[in-house]
Amino acid sequence: MKQNTPLGIVIAVGNQKGGTGKTTNSVHIAAALGLRGYRCLIVDLDPAAGATRHLGVPENSFAGSLELLTTDETVQTLAITEGMPKGVHLVPSRPQLSELDVVLSKFVDRTCILDQPLALARQLYDFVFLDTPPSAAAITTVAAYASSEWFLLSAFPHPLSLGGLTEAFNDIADVRARRNPELEVLGIVFTNVDGRATRLKAELDAVVSEAMPGRRFSTVISQAVIIPMLSGKGKTLFQLPKHDRIRVARQYKQLAAEVEHRVLNRDAYLSGELEELPRLSVAPVVVADELDAALAMG
Repeated sequence: MKQNTPLGIVIAVGNQKGGTGKTTNSVHIAAALGLRGYRCLIVDLDPAAGATRHLGVPENSFAGSLELLTTDETVQTLAITEGMPKGVHLVPSRPQLSELDVVLSKFVDRTCILDQPLALARQLYDFVFLDTPPSAAAITTVAAYASSEWFLLSAFPHPLSLGGLTEAFNDIADVRARRNPELEVLGIVFTNVDGRATRLKAELDAVVSEAMPGRRFSTVISQAVIIPMLSGKGKTLFQLPKHDRIRVARQYKQLAAEVEHRVLNRDAYLSGELEELPRLSVAPVVVADELDAALAMG
């Protein structure tokens, strides 16, 4: 463990468009931080239950985020610990979460439904990742914006993904003005990046830099066939015996180090005075070919 007293940092992860790698980022950043000695909790707030499935939890097999938001159950009683990556716990989701609006009392302030559950989670974990649904109107997305101090934006180098970022920028500004002035953009990470699509990536970099200067992560996540393969098997990259040989696993380690660097130096980061983190040192052999990477699964 990095320290005895939990950091209690809450990071919402999302984009207003689906298919941007938000769940993959939530799961792998948490797992990479777990390897660094941090205690991490993932709360799956999406009825599609992507994080739940990615971590190998069968659908409808456990109570989870629905109960967390509608009953007296807590993260302590609902978090799954067995079979998870090192240092990672999960509050799972299931399709019935889509009925949240019906289940909640009409007298409940929907922007506050995460406040009490997260108060306990902050006492138990260093990092709490909220994997949000790809809809600004979803109750859990609104609550995540209202209850987090950081928002991490996922984006593919694709124009549709950029549209989702633009919507998210506007929503974050609205939340800061009306409900949660402490909410800040932790960073924008490009995933599924094809090294050959340099022109499109450069165009998107320019748009992001103009809209939110200094907020793009220097680490990008490459296209990797192995990630959907692992998702289907309910595993993360870091549960592979030879993950140090896989390029995308190393990228997630570097990304997690950037996340750590920024949240531990919040004031310097937000003022633009935080120096960029040096690249992590790595062993000389890296598997870049995806077929060989798949074979690294052992």
